[in-house]
Amino acid sequence: MAQIFEKLKWLNANLTKMNSKKRISTEHASFRINSPTLNNLKKISKEQKLSLNTYVNQIFDSHINWDLHAPEVGWVMMLKSALKEIIKNIDEESLKSTAKNAAESGAKEIALSMRGKYDIEGWLSILKDRARSSGFSIKEYSDDGTIRLILHHDMGEKWSIFFETYYNTVFDDLGSNVKSDHTENSILLDIKSKIIQ
Repeated sequence: MAQIFEKLKWLNANLTKMNSKKRISTEHASFRINSPTLNNLKKISKEQKLSLNTYVNQIFDSHINWDLHAPEVGWVMMLKSALKEIIKNIDEESLKSTAKNAAESGAKEIALSMRGKYDIEGWLSILKDRARSSGFSIKEYSDDGTIRLILHHDMGEKWSIFFETYYNTVFDDLGSNVKSDHTENSILLDIKSKIIQ
């Protein structure tokens, strides 16, 4: 019973934090959009149960925070089935070594190019934007200076191993105490730092 009470207390604290996030200021702007594109935007926003305004803001945000810079720093788009096939044929030690080397040689460059800084907050932002742009689901919880991220990717265990190793290397380099785990299709990261609020 005490465990249930603690879980409810933790959930309540996280919901309170989520509800108290600062609202981003907005400005009015007017754009001319060709009719077929506007009709498609309206249709998709309705299917996703979003206002057209919210949907268009999500598109702009994704473009500014990911699409514009990702190709510049080496992210590529690839067919999911082909990538799954390639990665499943790599042994685990080679996979971990490749992930560690890639993080050590490229993580700082990626963060500086995409966010203008190399810190925990910037990498959390990159990780979340990358997950969304790849069609992966990501959930975030925070409690007492620890951020828990759960990334579901449906790409198999070797993908989990690769990115668990990659992100551990990045956050270790940034001085964060990271605890991680994975399942066949999910990665769990507990990122602890004095910097995170």
